[in-house]
Order: sequence, then structure tokens, then C-alpha cells
Amino acid sequence: MMFRKAPICFLLAFLMGAAAVSAQAQSKYGHMNLGNMLEAMPDTKKANDLLKVYADSLAAKDETMTKAFQEEVNKYQADYQAGKLTPVQAQQIEAELQKKQEDIQKFEQQAQQSVSVKREELLKPILTKVEDAVKAVASENGYLMIFDTSSGAMLFANETDDITALVKKKLGL
Repeated sequence: MMFRKAPICFLLAFLMGAAAVSAQAQSKYGHMNLGNMLEAMPDTKKANDLLKVYADSLAAKDETMTKAFQEEVNKYQADYQAGKLTPVQAQQIEAELQKKQEDIQKFEQQAQQSVSVKREELLKPILTKVEDAVKAVASENGYLMIFDTSSGAMLFANETDDITALVKKKLGL
């Protein structure tokens, strides 16, 4: 009885090994440079232009606030040096100036965060569009994995296809 099970186990192991080798032989891998793809898309240029306008408007507001603050500092210094301020008045103005300086710094931090949020908001639909196109290309062409060469994460790629042209076609570029 033991001899009958051995050939069956051997046959089963052989079939499993053959299936694994066959599956590996059929696996296709692709690659593309996501950064280059995004640069080639007109939507990305539009998003970058909108982001620049948004960031410039925040920078202009910051510049206006900073200029007004500097004018107040200059006036305070001139009045103080001319002896027009009592010590109590000088302290009050210094406290006000300190508060305005903190407000400007807070605005600058919020502006940086706002620009980051806006960038993500503008790029998210573009990235989703590219991701959908990559998934469609992978599905239609039987790719098991597709690597992004712009991230630098791929250290070695044996027999991968550059799918950039297929994704561009899918995106209508």
C-alpha cells in the first residue's frame, strides 16, 4: 500500500512544480516612469498653473502683511528714538508688533499647508486617471506587475516591458 501512495505523491508534486514553472513563464512585468508621464499630460500643466496662481495670491498677501509690519516697526523706531513715546507706550507698541509678527508667521505656515492641500487636490484626479490607465493596460495586456522607474525603487528588472506608449495611448496623449 505504501508503494501506491508514493507514485501518486510524486506525480502530484511533479504537477504542482510544473504548474508553478508554467505560471512563472507566463508572468509579464512592465515598467514606466510616472514622473515623465505626469509631465507629458496637459492636465498636469493646468494643475501646476492653477497652483502657481493660488500660491502667488498667498505670497502677495504675505508680502502686503510683511510690508505693513515693517512700516509699523520703522515708525515705532523713529518715534522711540525721537523720544515721543513713554516707556508704557513703547511696551504696548512692542507687544502689538510682537503679536503681528506672530500672526505673519502663523499665516506663512498656514499658507504652506494650504498650498500642499491644494496641490494634492489638483493632482489627485490626474493620478487617479493615470492609475486607471495603468490598470487597464495591465489587465488588457496580461501584466502581473508594473514598476515605476521614477521612484528609484526598482533595483533590477529582468524582461520587463516599457508600457509608457500603451498608457499614453490609453490616456489619449
